[in-house]
Parts: sequence; C-alpha cells; structure tokens
Amino acid sequence: MSDWTSDPIREIVEDRERARARGDALVDVCYVVTAAAADRAEARAVTLRDVSDRGIGLLISRTSPKWRQLTATGTVMLLIHWPIVRRQYRIWGGTAPMEAECLDAYWRRKSHGSMLLEHYYTAFHPQSAPIASRDEFLTGIETLRQRYPDRALVPAPPSLAGLYVVPREIEIWHGSEERLHDRRVFRRTGSGWESTTLVP
Repeated sequence: MSDWTSDPIREIVEDRERARARGDALVDVCYVVTAAAADRAEARAVTLRDVSDRGIGLLISRTSPKWRQLTATGTVMLLIHWPIVRRQYRIWGGTAPMEAECLDAYWRRKSHGSMLLEHYYTAFHPQSAPIASRDEFLTGIETLRQRYPDRALVPAPPSLAGLYVVPREIEIWHGSEERLHDRRVFRRTGSGWESTTLVP
C-alpha cells in the first residue's frame, strides 16, 4: 500500500524532488492537452516551471495555438510522468496569471537561444506558423542575435505569458512492479481536497 498525503500538491512537490534527486530526465517536463476543436485534442510537451499552492507554473507565447485554445476554453489538462519514481499525475483545472516578478525570474533563467526564439514569434512568424525553410528561420534568429548580443540585456517580449494551471482535480498514479497500481483522484472542495480510490 502506498503512503498518501491529504494534499496532492505537496505529493507532486515531494515526488518531483525525489525524481530530481534520482536524475529523472523528465523532471522539468509536463504535457499540456487542449481542445483545438470539438473533434480534435492537441498535446505538447512544455517546461514545468513551478509547482506550489498557487498552481502549476508555465510560460506560454501568446502567439501560439495553445494560448488561443487555453483562453478560448479557460480550462486545461496537464500530464506529468516521472518514470524513475513510478509517478503519474493528470491535472484538470482553470488558469490564473503569473505575477510579473515570477515571470521575470523565469525569463532570466532561459538560455540566450530560447530568449531569441520568444522574440522571433513577434518579429517574424508566430509559434507553429508554416515557414519556407529552416534556413529562413535560422536567418531570423541570427538577425535577432545581432540585435540582442548580450543575453543579460534581452527584454522579455510582450507576447510571453506566465500562467498557473489552478487544479480542480488531480489524479495520482503510484506504479507497482506487479502492475497492481495505486490510483487516487483528489477533487478540490471549499475546505481542501477530498479523495477517492480508483481501480488501477
């Protein structure tokens, strides 16, 4: 029998620390699932910035399809999977804006190339837009590199958004070698969380 807490957010934070300590390559990755249309869901891997009582922190370009999908529906699903500690989380919720100081702190941690890419979205083509060739893309990045040669002085573009996914429901899967997995779903209530055990 797995040990459970009554707080699924704390469970995620502690499991992430264990996964990081064991060298899980996916410790800073989560998967965002959105509804592109009534008959089409879309999923993509993004960087997991923060897990706290405020929610699950992400940075997203306002030029991207996922931003349009998130703002159109106001709901999102996240999937987090850390194989090295046999943990998976499915998280459903709404969104809330990230504080400006937190957004700036995460911006400052980005690599130079990642910063230039964020500027590319507004200077040349939005994220996920078709383009003639990779050479055209790299030419645009080089133009931006000449404009912003010093990583420390690259400003965050207005198109960059920080948001928190605020969970309303969290399903946690504890893996078992015998495949007798331990699953529980937590639903937010006015006074905290209530949990239900699920058949694996």
